[in-house]
Amino acid sequence: PQGTRDYGPKQMSIRERAFGAIIACFKRHGAEVIDTPVFELKETLMGKYGEDSKLIYDLKDQGGELLSLRYDL
Repeated sequence: PQGTRDYGPKQMSIRERAFGAIIACFKRHGAEVIDTPVFELKETLMGKYGEDSKLIYDLKDQGGELLSLRYDL
């Protein structure tokens, strides 16, 4: 899709080394790793961030749920 890209094996190797160094540095200073979904129910985001449409990108789900990308993604 437009706005995305694929990374080949050579590029991924470089990215993994870079991210590994960054993560190791953060952990040395007490940071912890978390992983969160890139999307949430639209009603959840609307409750957190209000009606500001610049922060919310709507998605359509095959199951009929109203989903949106998180504002920071």
